[in-house]
Amino acid sequence: MTTSLPPAGLSVRHLHKIYPPDIVALYDVNLELPLGEFTAIIGPSGCGKTTLLKIAAGIETYQQGAVAFAGEAIAGNPSWKRSVIYQDVRLFPWLSAQANIAFALESKGIPKAEAQQQAREWIVRQGLEAYADAYPAELSGGTRQKIGVCRVLASQPDLVLCDEPFSALDWNARESLQHDLLHYWYEQRKSVLFVTHNVEEAVYLAQRVVLMSARPGVIKEIVDVPLPDERWTVRRDSPQLLDIARYVNNHIADEVRKAQLLEQELGY
Repeated sequence: MTTSLPPAGLSVRHLHKIYPPDIVALYDVNLELPLGEFTAIIGPSGCGKTTLLKIAAGIETYQQGAVAFAGEAIAGNPSWKRSVIYQDVRLFPWLSAQANIAFALESKGIPKAEAQQQAREWIVRQGLEAYADAYPAELSGGTRQKIGVCRVLASQPDLVLCDEPFSALDWNARESLQHDLLHYWYEQRKSVLFVTHNVEEAVYLAQRVVLMSARPGVIKEIVDVPLPDERWTVRRDSPQLLDIARYVNNHIADEVRKAQLLEQELGY
């Protein structure tokens, strides 16, 4: 009897990334993520988390190794199929909330009228009708970020890359957007790679948490999170979630100390 393997998603093999003059950001990183998995990456500052995410998006190059998604090589080749949700929202200030979402759809090649209709559907789905015609400067930080998330998800990318997208928000806005992203992932089963410094956020959201070492960044461990896919039904204070978060925190704390000592020694 043969066991079928999950379809290949993001594949990272023997990846090396060096910034001039000789800063080794990533060293021999190997990672295999099945299609449709929600994965979080956590590690100390400067460990290469965001660099790895940008390489997966195709907006950062690398010196050695191979990176592919769904069997297609990625090498400085950006695509809407691999879209990034950033911490700083980057909405166009001269476009309304709805127009910002529609712009992303038009950039994908969707006709203008259809793009406007789909953008409106996302506005309604998220309960943002009151803000549809407002400009980014007129919106709160949480609402701007919600529009930014909608702009990415509306394009239906195959790989959603998240670069600490909720870290600057207050708790209520963060929890609301976490649940929006979880519901989207649960319904669409798109691959999600989520970079964060927040241990609780990583464990609460992800099916697996990738722990990275201090620079040069290598994968120290991958921790399974055996909680229900309907993650919004899990209490934040559930013993199982807290046990996993404690385990991750203990292992990351060692790497954070190493990163601080390295920064003191090298000055960067």
